[in-house]
Amino acid sequence: MTILTRERLSGTSVHIYRGDTGQAKPFLLRRDGDRFITTYDPKRADVGTAAVLTRALLSSEGVSVSEVILEGHDVALTDLYHAASKLLLNVEITRGKRITKPVVKMVNQDPMQATYFIPKKWDLLDALSRLPSAFADARPKAARHLKLIEQAKKDSDGKIDHALDVMARLILETDDPDSVYDEMLRVFDGSCIEEPTADAPSSAA
Repeated sequence: MTILTRERLSGTSVHIYRGDTGQAKPFLLRRDGDRFITTYDPKRADVGTAAVLTRALLSSEGVSVSEVILEGHDVALTDLYHAASKLLLNVEITRGKRITKPVVKMVNQDPMQATYFIPKKWDLLDALSRLPSAFADARPKAARHLKLIEQAKKDSDGKIDHALDVMARLILETDDPDSVYDEMLRVFDGSCIEEPTADAPSSAA
């Protein structure tokens, strides 16, 4: 199975706006250049539902979402959604009695179906600060490799940031670091092979 597809190489951003209450559907999705825009009717949907449905729809079409950006929303909520989306997490602010503190949970251990649950009225800045540890508790292997990649970005002085970002996203999507590293190495090895020129000496006698 090929992990590194064209769609995964060029992850796209999703921008979410509050729409008009008179729009045709609870939420509308459209492409805008190299990004996608969702508008939702606040009387028929909330921002969390709009984000979940947008990511699910794009994923079903093979589109890799690299980040979710809320437009015109509370700054703390916007920062929280963006940070969570970089870890492929949905966000749900819940009234459920079982959630007593911010926590990351996955459905059937599927990394593409993971949510950061936050109790209603919990301070969002505190929830943002707790996100890294909550993610590490739920996905320790992925968190460990993401730290290694962040260190590699610092050591490389930004020279291969895009490749390392792609690698991080693949690890998040597949939860299979070894296969990701193997495929990335094959890609790099292939890109370093030079085609022989007409003037190149033959290696055969």
